[in-house]
Amino acid sequence: MIERRKHPRVPYGAWIEDLTREGSIQFFLAKDLSLGGLLLTTNETPPEVGHRVHLRLVVENESRVMAVDGQVIRHAPAENGATAFAVRFVNLDQPRQTFLEELLTECMQARAESGSEPAPGAGAPPSPLDDPDSEII
Repeated sequence: MIERRKHPRVPYGAWIEDLTREGSIQFFLAKDLSLGGLLLTTNETPPEVGHRVHLRLVVENESRVMAVDGQVIRHAPAENGATAFAVRFVNLDQPRQTFLEELLTECMQARAESGSEPAPGAGAPPSPLDDPDSEII
């Protein structure tokens, strides 16, 4: 099989907020992350291919948050009752690109230090209330 990805992926078991639905926030669980996008899972109906999303990525300790735009590019078969879908980042400016590079480095270092993969999505989704001390890019 030929690898077509431009960017390497790292496991990233974090809850991602989708802010595109007016008046509500929807949470998805991330499976992996790259400089090009995310693979997310949901137990509900995923957004349609082509749908634009506005996502918030949160660093584990919630000290930094980044909002990023993306577009759903494909759906994957259901696994353990959840449907996976891929989101490609769009319109990344330099601060967001730098944030992603730092986040990927942190994820790779944490994985190397632990000697195992992180437990994805442990616990419930985060509260939709913003942490007033969070830095939002």
